Amino acid sequence: MELFESLDVILLAALVLLVLARKLNVPYPTLLAVAGIAFAALPFAPKITVEPHLALALFIAPALLHAAYHTSPRALRRHWFPLLSLAVFAVLVTAAAVALVGVTLGGLPLAAAFALGAIVAPPDAAASEAVLGEVGIPRRGLLLLQGESLLNDATALLLFGLAVAFATHSDTPVTPLTLAAAVPGGIVLGVIASWLYLRVTPLFARTLGASLADFAVTFGIWLLAERLHISPVLAVVTFGMIVSQRRPIGQPARDRLQGAAVWSAAVLVLNIIAFALMGLQSRDVLVGLPAAERWPAIGFAAAVLATVLVTRIAWVFFVRFVEGVIANRYAPSWLPKPPPWNASIILSWSGMRGLLTLATAFALPRSVPGRDLIVLAAFGVVIGTLVLQGLTLGPLIRRLDLGADTGLADEIAPARKRLIDAGLAVLPAREGAAADALRFRYGAAGKVTAEADDPQATSEFDELHLEMIACQRVVLHEMRDKGEVAEDVYRRLQEELDWAEVDARAFGDNILTAT
Repeated sequence: MELFESLDVILLAALVLLVLARKLNVPYPTLLAVAGIAFAALPFAPKITVEPHLALALFIAPALLHAAYHTSPRALRRHWFPLLSLAVFAVLVTAAAVALVGVTLGGLPLAAAFALGAIVAPPDAAASEAVLGEVGIPRRGLLLLQGESLLNDATALLLFGLAVAFATHSDTPVTPLTLAAAVPGGIVLGVIASWLYLRVTPLFARTLGASLADFAVTFGIWLLAERLHISPVLAVVTFGMIVSQRRPIGQPARDRLQGAAVWSAAVLVLNIIAFALMGLQSRDVLVGLPAAERWPAIGFAAAVLATVLVTRIAWVFFVRFVEGVIANRYAPSWLPKPPPWNASIILSWSGMRGLLTLATAFALPRSVPGRDLIVLAAFGVVIGTLVLQGLTLGPLIRRLDLGADTGLADEIAPARKRLIDAGLAVLPAREGAAADALRFRYGAAGKVTAEADDPQATSEFDELHLEMIACQRVVLHEMRDKGEVAEDVYRRLQEELDWAEVDARAFGDNILTAT
């Protein structure tokens, strides 16, 4: 009961923080991190522990699937070079730099130091997007952050598992063969799971089971991948990206809208709980340390934070320099045009750590040497990046003045016109008040409703409207599959069609009820 009461207090406090974050124009993860410390300082704060494997499955799997649903495979292929540098090499370089600090300043064994490096190396794009979405940034930057947040998780967790195995002298042998099989094995599992899921999911259409199935399958994929000793991150990411691309056109709009709302709320709740639990763990670490060791431990955490910040900045500008040299000398078709230097500044300062760092710190076994120091340093990095970068990223973007990015609007306008034309193509052979009203709605961009005293006309209006929306969906999917519209344009227009369909169905249901 005490645990339940504490969680309820945490959620209620988070509601206040979310409102405050909007009022202050501050990213909510920053306030959550500060609130985690404040909650841990309360005298009645409980002592809560999380089983290591449960931490990763509970906190990471849903967040990964949610991110995978909103990431474009086409964009990943187009920006493969900068993504590879950020999601793989930047993680390895950062982990190595932090490991060096851990050995020299923290006195950690090499394997434990690399475990710390793997924990703090991967940035969390959700925290950055909380700022960038409000202030505005070129779409290329957002796409890179989204792709990085997906792929760097796999790199970091593979490195983390390897380091922990050596640090704890695990009975499970870690060989080059098992590491080599982890990546393709995870992808294959994701492909198989998505193939099966897409054939079973119509059974749950128009029921609450649609959202429940997403959760159950996601956790099942993660647990099965761990049992098979393959990458659970890549399994979940592959599953999410395939399902988001291949869902049936006829999937009920209400299921899609409901699922998006449920997943957003679930990821938010998991973030809130993770920050509170990390605050509690850090409190226990500080209280357990002798007084003479507390300030050195805090100083070590600050050194790790500085290493993380400097390494990302140096790496982003090094890669930007290499991109510029290659583009100027050879101009290969496979390398996209390098971003301007001011955009690289923003990308280098968008390395806020979040949920993955918290979850992997929870998952660190008690038997790892220096675990308490590692947990404290990990939370210090999360707090430091969220406060330093979270509060300064918005002003920095405004200061650099990247200019307006009209790419999204420029693509939406012609795509929306094609959808309107596709809908109007249904109407030429139809006569009557309902058809005329729909022509006016789509032709003049006005919203027309049938007369309240003519239920039959209203019902016919909505039936025709639903036919138009079905035709528009087919065209929109064709444009996406042919690469004529980007993924974010596709999602924006799909959401518009979803709301239109829900509106039409609700209106028709109300008429049927009234009659």
